[in-house]
Amino acid sequence: MGLALVPWMVLLATQGAWPWVGLDVLEATGLVGTGLLLRRGDARSALTASATAALLLTDAWFDVTTSHGAELAQAWVLALLLELPIAALCGRLALRRG
Repeated sequence: MGLALVPWMVLLATQGAWPWVGLDVLEATGLVGTGLLLRRGDARSALTASATAALLLTDAWFDVTTSHGAELAQAWVLALLLELPIAALCGRLALRRG
């Protein structure tokens, strides 16, 4: 999932949305790190999963609260279909592994 964010980050970078690129880099790093730790059976995956869930919730919150017009609809779609479900999955992983 983390690698799937790369094209999105490139699109944001071409638009000059550097703060959002930075947040997405953190999210992608958290997702990749969590996946690698889970694959190794490392209990620290609970830490990366919980941090990644917090980043995804923050992203969804700021996307929705700072958007207007057509951007607001896109923000809600991304939040409801991607960010919040992935955050919930990370939260579940964190609780299960912790």
